Amino acid sequence: MTRKEILSEDPVHEALLRIVGFFGENKAKIGVAAAAVVLLVVGAYGVSRYLGAREARAQVQLGKGIDFFNAAVAADAGSDPYGKGPDAVFPSERAKYEAAAREFSAIASGHGYGKIAVVARYYLGLSQLRLGQEAEGIQSLESAASNSRNRSAGFLAKRVLARTYYDSGNYQRAQEILSQMIRDPKCDLPREELSLELARALEAQGRRDEAVKALQEADEQSAAFGPYKQKLIAEIERLGKAPSSGPDPASQP
Repeated sequence: MTRKEILSEDPVHEALLRIVGFFGENKAKIGVAAAAVVLLVVGAYGVSRYLGAREARAQVQLGKGIDFFNAAVAADAGSDPYGKGPDAVFPSERAKYEAAAREFSAIASGHGYGKIAVVARYYLGLSQLRLGQEAEGIQSLESAASNSRNRSAGFLAKRVLARTYYDSGNYQRAQEILSQMIRDPKCDLPREELSLELARALEAQGRRDEAVKALQEADEQSAAFGPYKQKLIAEIERLGKAPSSGPDPASQP
């Protein structure tokens, strides 16, 4: 098909031609304000198409970053992650997380705080933690957790933050995050799993009675044959048999 034939089948192009013809035939009747309105409409259409293409590119880049994050590792892998086939392969764990972090960082810095950027910050935080960059990882995860544009990614970020604080010995901060998530009706993560982690943070502070209470509440609300039922019962029995004690000063952050 010729360019003229292709354009003739484009409804947007046809509409623009009709607008141009209308203005040409009614120059004396149409004011500058009306012309400005048409220019705004055409401009908005162009901006919309640009933003759509930009988001599509970001989605592709996000997929590439996730592919790198989950890539395999082989000692004989070269500099090209796709040199061994359609699946990305890196010579070391560090190499794959560094490559993934570059992709996520580019999205996070170039796409503000939209939904894709929130997911990118979540994965960027994970990559940074794997690279031993704890301060940077926490900062990225905190940014994702505080954004309401993508709640699912935000709650995942909070859960990783709670685990990170727990592993670093900050049991109280881990407890605070988990308690907030359990109370939040919009949180879509399994409450039984969060309660198990909360109990662990409470136990680490010597607060076994509170840990048992948190587990009992989760047990009462869980399904009779749910995947966490046996684990909840086992933890309640274990903590119930352990001697109760006050907070251990050494466990405080």
